[in-house]
Amino acid sequence: MTDEITRTEELLKLAREYHLAELEWQEEGLRIFIRRETATPAEVPDAGYTVPVASAAPAVPQTHLVELRAPMTGVFYRAPSPDAPPYVEVGDSVEEGQIVCLIEAMKVFNEVPADRSGKVVEICASSGQLVEQGTVLYRLEPEEAVA
Repeated sequence: MTDEITRTEELLKLAREYHLAELEWQEEGLRIFIRRETATPAEVPDAGYTVPVASAAPAVPQTHLVELRAPMTGVFYRAPSPDAPPYVEVGDSVEEGQIVCLIEAMKVFNEVPADRSGKVVEICASSGQLVEQGTVLYRLEPEEAVA
């Protein structure tokens, strides 16, 4: 019973920390489902939230540019650590498979590789920003267009 309470408290803390509307956890016969039915951070001016949320709604893309999108929901980081330089900057060329950012989900840092080669022309998310799966992170001019 103590393990179940501890697990529930950990999950509640994560749900609060990442402002999750829902969270479900299952393991060894234990199922925990948390749903918060409150206003979003944007609707509550002094709620104390500090992480902006980016929507997955696509911006109007320029026809020749390729969008690199978030493969999962989590906190976007442009650099491997706070004191390190960003993985990429506007104007940098990237190769397919090159790590361009990290997304932290459930206290796990996931490396996000470029899915194609090209030149970075726009950085669409801010470091430390909560992004949803499908959010545009970068826009690239494809290698074919650069050559």
